[in-house]
Amino acid sequence: MRQRVVTGILFTVGVLLFVIPSYWIPFISVVFACVVGGFVTHELYNAFRAGKMQPLLPLMIIGGVFTPLHVLISYFFIKDINLSSVLFFVILGMICFIGSVIPSVIHKDGEGRLRDGVVTSAAIFYYCFPLFCLMAGMLLAENGWYYMVFGLFSSWVSDTCAYFVGVTIGKHKIVPHISPKKTWEGCIGGALGCALLVMLYLTLIVYKVDNLTVNIYVFAVIAFVFGLIISVMSQLGDWLASLIKRLVGIKDYGKIFPGHGGMLDRFDSVFFTLPVGFLLAILANDFL
Repeated sequence: MRQRVVTGILFTVGVLLFVIPSYWIPFISVVFACVVGGFVTHELYNAFRAGKMQPLLPLMIIGGVFTPLHVLISYFFIKDINLSSVLFFVILGMICFIGSVIPSVIHKDGEGRLRDGVVTSAAIFYYCFPLFCLMAGMLLAENGWYYMVFGLFSSWVSDTCAYFVGVTIGKHKIVPHISPKKTWEGCIGGALGCALLVMLYLTLIVYKVDNLTVNIYVFAVIAFVFGLIISVMSQLGDWLASLIKRLVGIKDYGKIFPGHGGMLDRFDSVFFTLPVGFLLAILANDFL
Protein backbone atom coordinates (compact mmCIF):
# COMPACT_ATOMS: atom_id res chain seq x y z
CA MET A 1 0.00 0.00 0.00
CA ARG A 2 2.80 2.42 0.93
CA GLN A 3 4.53 1.88 -2.42
CA ARG A 4 1.25 2.38 -4.24
CA VAL A 5 0.59 5.68 -2.44
CA VAL A 6 4.13 6.97 -3.05
CA THR A 7 3.98 6.02 -6.72
CA GLY A 8 0.56 7.66 -7.03
CA ILE A 9 1.88 10.92 -5.58
CA LEU A 10 4.94 10.91 -7.84
CA PHE A 11 2.76 10.10 -10.83
CA THR A 12 0.44 13.01 -10.05
CA VAL A 13 3.40 15.37 -9.71
CA GLY A 14 4.75 14.15 -13.05
CA VAL A 15 1.42 14.77 -14.78
CA LEU A 16 1.18 18.24 -13.24
CA LEU A 17 4.67 19.08 -14.57
CA PHE A 18 3.20 18.65 -18.04
CA VAL A 19 -0.31 19.97 -17.47
CA ILE A 20 0.41 23.22 -15.60
CA PRO A 21 2.94 24.66 -18.12
CA SER A 22 0.58 23.71 -20.96
CA TYR A 23 -1.72 26.51 -19.77
CA TRP A 24 0.84 29.00 -21.16
CA ILE A 25 2.47 26.72 -23.75
CA PRO A 26 -0.25 24.41 -25.12
CA PHE A 27 2.25 22.55 -27.32
CA ILE A 28 3.47 20.81 -24.15
CA SER A 29 0.21 18.85 -24.24
CA VAL A 30 1.34 17.42 -27.58
CA VAL A 31 4.58 16.21 -26.01
CA PHE A 32 2.61 14.76 -23.09
CA ALA A 33 0.20 12.95 -25.43
CA CYS A 34 3.09 11.57 -27.50
CA VAL A 35 4.80 10.19 -24.39
CA VAL A 36 1.59 8.54 -23.18
CA GLY A 37 0.74 7.28 -26.67
CA GLY A 38 4.20 5.81 -27.19
CA PHE A 39 4.06 3.78 -23.99
CA VAL A 40 0.45 2.70 -24.56
CA THR A 41 1.20 1.53 -28.11
CA HIS A 42 4.05 -0.62 -26.83
CA GLU A 43 2.01 -2.00 -23.93
CA LEU A 44 -1.05 -2.83 -26.03
CA TYR A 45 1.07 -4.53 -28.67
CA ASN A 46 2.78 -6.70 -26.05
CA ALA A 47 -0.54 -7.45 -24.36
CA PHE A 48 -2.15 -8.72 -27.55
CA ARG A 49 0.95 -10.68 -28.42
CA ALA A 50 0.71 -12.35 -25.01
CA GLY A 51 -2.83 -13.35 -26.01
CA LYS A 52 -1.54 -15.10 -29.15
CA MET A 53 -2.63 -12.28 -31.46
CA GLN A 54 -0.52 -10.47 -34.03
CA PRO A 55 -1.53 -6.82 -34.35
CA LEU A 56 0.17 -4.72 -37.00
CA LEU A 57 2.68 -2.62 -35.08
CA PRO A 58 3.64 -0.43 -38.09
CA LEU A 59 0.00 0.60 -38.58
CA MET A 60 -0.41 1.22 -34.85
CA ILE A 61 2.60 3.53 -35.05
CA ILE A 62 1.18 5.28 -38.12
CA GLY A 63 -2.04 5.99 -36.23
CA GLY A 64 -0.05 7.29 -33.28
CA VAL A 65 2.04 9.59 -35.48
CA PHE A 66 -0.91 10.83 -37.51
CA THR A 67 -2.82 12.03 -34.45
CA PRO A 68 -0.43 14.73 -33.13
CA LEU A 69 0.56 15.65 -36.69
CA HIS A 70 -3.07 16.30 -37.57
CA VAL A 71 -3.58 18.44 -34.47
CA LEU A 72 -0.51 20.54 -35.27
CA ILE A 73 -1.61 21.01 -38.89
CA SER A 74 -5.06 21.99 -37.63
CA TYR A 75 -3.57 24.52 -35.22
CA PHE A 76 -1.46 26.27 -37.86
CA PHE A 77 -3.71 25.97 -40.93
CA ILE A 78 -7.28 24.83 -40.24
CA LYS A 79 -7.86 26.66 -36.94
CA ASP A 80 -11.39 25.28 -36.62
CA ILE A 81 -12.05 22.63 -34.00
CA ASN A 82 -15.19 21.28 -35.66
CA LEU A 83 -13.62 20.89 -39.11
CA SER A 84 -10.48 19.43 -37.55
CA SER A 85 -12.56 16.85 -35.68
CA VAL A 86 -14.45 15.79 -38.80
CA LEU A 87 -11.24 15.40 -40.81
CA PHE A 88 -9.63 13.46 -37.97
CA PHE A 89 -12.46 10.93 -37.75
CA VAL A 90 -12.58 10.45 -41.52
CA ILE A 91 -8.82 9.88 -41.86
CA LEU A 92 -8.53 7.77 -38.70
CA GLY A 93 -11.51 5.73 -39.89
CA MET A 94 -9.70 5.06 -43.16
CA ILE A 95 -6.60 3.94 -41.27
CA CYS A 96 -8.71 1.61 -39.11
CA PHE A 97 -10.50 0.16 -42.16
CA ILE A 98 -7.16 -0.48 -43.83
CA GLY A 99 -5.82 -2.09 -40.68
CA SER A 100 -8.78 -4.44 -40.40
CA VAL A 101 -8.36 -5.73 -43.97
CA ILE A 102 -4.61 -5.86 -44.63
CA PRO A 103 -3.76 -8.96 -42.51
CA SER A 104 -6.40 -11.05 -44.29
CA VAL A 105 -5.20 -9.85 -47.70
CA ILE A 106 -1.50 -10.56 -47.24
CA HIS A 107 -1.90 -13.90 -45.39
CA LYS A 108 -3.75 -17.08 -46.33
CA ASP A 109 -5.13 -17.67 -42.82
CA GLY A 110 -8.09 -15.36 -43.39
CA GLU A 111 -10.12 -16.07 -40.27
CA GLY A 112 -7.23 -15.70 -37.82
CA ARG A 113 -5.83 -12.69 -39.63
CA LEU A 114 -9.21 -10.96 -39.66
CA ARG A 115 -9.13 -11.10 -35.87
CA ASP A 116 -5.66 -9.56 -35.88
CA GLY A 117 -6.88 -6.81 -38.21
CA VAL A 118 -9.85 -5.98 -36.03
CA VAL A 119 -7.61 -5.95 -32.96
CA THR A 120 -5.20 -3.58 -34.73
CA SER A 121 -7.98 -1.19 -35.72
CA ALA A 122 -9.56 -1.26 -32.27
CA ALA A 123 -6.19 -0.56 -30.64
CA ILE A 124 -5.52 2.40 -32.93
CA PHE A 125 -8.89 3.99 -32.16
CA TYR A 126 -8.56 3.15 -28.46
CA TYR A 127 -5.62 5.47 -27.84
CA CYS A 128 -5.67 7.85 -30.83
CA PHE A 129 -9.20 9.17 -30.23
CA PRO A 130 -8.77 10.27 -26.58
CA LEU A 131 -5.29 11.67 -27.21
CA PHE A 132 -6.68 13.68 -30.12
CA CYS A 133 -9.35 15.03 -27.75
CA LEU A 134 -6.66 16.07 -25.27
CA MET A 135 -4.45 17.84 -27.81
CA ALA A 136 -7.24 19.39 -29.88
CA GLY A 137 -9.00 20.56 -26.73
CA MET A 138 -5.83 22.22 -25.47
CA LEU A 139 -4.81 23.83 -28.78
CA LEU A 140 -8.06 24.52 -30.62
CA ALA A 141 -10.86 25.06 -28.09
CA GLU A 142 -11.33 28.43 -26.44
CA ASN A 143 -10.22 28.07 -22.81
CA GLY A 144 -9.80 24.40 -23.65
CA TRP A 145 -7.16 23.91 -20.96
CA TYR A 146 -9.81 24.10 -18.24
CA TYR A 147 -12.01 21.51 -19.91
CA MET A 148 -9.21 19.08 -20.62
CA VAL A 149 -7.90 19.33 -17.05
CA PHE A 150 -11.46 18.45 -16.04
CA GLY A 151 -11.43 15.47 -18.42
CA LEU A 152 -7.98 14.38 -17.31
CA PHE A 153 -8.27 14.53 -13.53
CA SER A 154 -11.98 13.76 -13.01
CA SER A 155 -11.34 10.11 -13.83
CA TRP A 156 -8.83 9.86 -10.99
CA VAL A 157 -11.26 11.70 -8.70
CA SER A 158 -13.92 9.15 -9.59
CA ASP A 159 -11.53 6.24 -9.03
CA THR A 160 -10.43 7.63 -5.66
CA CYS A 161 -13.99 8.20 -4.43
CA ALA A 162 -15.07 4.77 -5.66
CA TYR A 163 -12.09 3.11 -3.96
CA PHE A 164 -12.64 4.65 -0.53
CA VAL A 165 -16.41 4.15 -0.58
CA GLY A 166 -15.96 0.57 -1.79
CA VAL A 167 -13.38 -0.23 0.88
CA THR A 168 -15.54 1.34 3.59
CA ILE A 169 -19.03 0.04 2.85
CA GLY A 170 -18.76 -2.00 -0.35
CA LYS A 171 -20.49 -5.38 -0.18
CA HIS A 172 -22.31 -6.07 -3.44
CA LYS A 173 -20.06 -7.04 -6.36
CA ILE A 174 -20.83 -5.37 -9.67
CA VAL A 175 -18.62 -7.15 -12.25
CA PRO A 176 -16.84 -9.98 -10.38
CA HIS A 177 -15.95 -11.78 -13.63
CA ILE A 178 -13.97 -8.72 -14.77
CA SER A 179 -12.88 -6.92 -11.61
CA PRO A 180 -13.61 -8.88 -8.40
CA LYS A 181 -13.07 -5.93 -6.04
CA LYS A 182 -15.51 -3.50 -7.67
CA THR A 183 -18.81 -3.00 -5.82
CA TRP A 184 -22.09 -1.23 -6.47
CA GLU A 185 -21.50 0.93 -3.42
CA GLY A 186 -18.11 2.01 -4.73
CA CYS A 187 -19.54 2.66 -8.18
CA ILE A 188 -22.32 4.87 -6.83
CA GLY A 189 -20.01 6.63 -4.36
CA GLY A 190 -17.50 7.34 -7.12
CA ALA A 191 -20.22 8.74 -9.38
CA LEU A 192 -21.70 11.03 -6.73
CA GLY A 193 -18.32 12.22 -5.43
CA CYS A 194 -17.06 12.89 -8.94
CA ALA A 195 -20.29 14.68 -9.93
CA LEU A 196 -20.14 16.95 -6.89
CA LEU A 197 -16.50 17.93 -7.39
CA VAL A 198 -16.98 18.40 -11.14
CA MET A 199 -20.00 20.63 -10.49
CA LEU A 200 -17.99 22.78 -8.07
CA TYR A 201 -15.02 23.01 -10.44
CA LEU A 202 -17.02 23.87 -13.53
CA THR A 203 -19.38 26.27 -11.76
CA LEU A 204 -16.84 28.13 -9.62
CA ILE A 205 -13.99 28.26 -12.14
CA VAL A 206 -14.92 27.43 -15.72
CA TYR A 207 -18.24 29.32 -15.69
CA LYS A 208 -16.46 32.56 -14.76
CA VAL A 209 -13.48 32.02 -17.05
CA ASP A 210 -15.67 31.35 -20.08
CA ASN A 211 -18.17 34.13 -19.29
CA LEU A 212 -21.02 31.78 -20.19
CA THR A 213 -24.44 33.30 -20.84
CA VAL A 214 -26.48 30.36 -19.52
CA ASN A 215 -27.96 30.77 -16.03
CA ILE A 216 -25.44 29.65 -13.42
CA TYR A 217 -27.95 27.32 -11.71
CA VAL A 218 -28.79 25.68 -15.02
CA PHE A 219 -25.08 25.31 -15.70
CA ALA A 220 -24.57 23.75 -12.25
CA VAL A 221 -27.17 21.10 -13.08
CA ILE A 222 -25.52 20.48 -16.46
CA ALA A 223 -22.13 20.20 -14.75
CA PHE A 224 -23.48 17.70 -12.19
CA VAL A 225 -24.92 15.56 -14.99
CA PHE A 226 -21.60 15.68 -16.85
CA GLY A 227 -19.91 14.65 -13.60
CA LEU A 228 -22.13 11.57 -13.41
CA ILE A 229 -21.50 10.79 -17.07
CA ILE A 230 -17.76 11.18 -16.73
CA SER A 231 -17.68 8.89 -13.68
CA VAL A 232 -19.60 6.21 -15.56
CA MET A 233 -17.24 6.57 -18.51
CA SER A 234 -14.25 6.37 -16.18
CA GLN A 235 -15.44 3.12 -14.66
CA LEU A 236 -16.27 1.66 -18.06
CA GLY A 237 -12.74 2.47 -19.20
CA ASP A 238 -11.32 0.69 -16.18
CA TRP A 239 -13.50 -2.36 -16.81
CA LEU A 240 -12.52 -2.55 -20.48
CA ALA A 241 -8.82 -2.48 -19.65
CA SER A 242 -9.35 -5.16 -16.98
CA LEU A 243 -11.31 -7.28 -19.44
CA ILE A 244 -8.51 -7.10 -22.01
CA LYS A 245 -5.97 -8.12 -19.37
CA ARG A 246 -8.07 -11.13 -18.42
CA LEU A 247 -8.55 -12.15 -22.05
CA VAL A 248 -4.83 -12.06 -22.84
CA GLY A 249 -3.75 -13.46 -19.46
CA ILE A 250 -1.65 -10.64 -17.96
CA LYS A 251 -1.79 -8.91 -14.58
CA ASP A 252 -0.57 -5.45 -15.62
CA TYR A 253 0.22 -3.74 -18.91
CA GLY A 254 3.70 -2.75 -17.73
CA LYS A 255 5.95 -2.13 -14.75
CA ILE A 256 6.99 1.51 -15.06
CA PHE A 257 4.82 2.53 -12.09
CA PRO A 258 5.56 0.24 -9.10
CA GLY A 259 2.33 -0.82 -7.46
CA HIS A 260 0.25 0.51 -10.35
CA GLY A 261 1.54 -1.24 -13.47
CA GLY A 262 2.10 0.39 -16.82
CA MET A 263 1.04 3.59 -18.53
CA LEU A 264 -2.26 2.08 -19.70
CA ASP A 265 -3.02 0.92 -16.17
CA ARG A 266 -2.98 4.58 -15.16
CA PHE A 267 -4.73 5.98 -18.24
CA ASP A 268 -7.37 3.32 -18.95
CA SER A 269 -10.15 5.36 -17.36
CA VAL A 270 -8.72 8.68 -18.58
CA PHE A 271 -9.07 7.51 -22.19
CA PHE A 272 -12.82 7.32 -21.62
CA THR A 273 -13.16 10.67 -19.84
CA LEU A 274 -11.08 12.90 -22.10
CA PRO A 275 -13.72 12.75 -24.87
CA VAL A 276 -16.34 13.95 -22.35
CA GLY A 277 -14.19 16.97 -21.49
CA PHE A 278 -13.66 17.60 -25.20
CA LEU A 279 -17.41 17.41 -25.85
CA LEU A 280 -18.15 19.91 -23.09
CA ALA A 281 -15.49 22.27 -24.49
CA ILE A 282 -17.18 22.19 -27.90
CA LEU A 283 -20.67 22.65 -26.42
CA ALA A 284 -19.50 25.55 -24.26
CA ASN A 285 -17.89 27.28 -27.24
CA ASP A 286 -20.84 26.76 -29.57
CA PHE A 287 -24.00 26.77 -27.47
CA LEU A 288 -23.58 27.95 -23.86
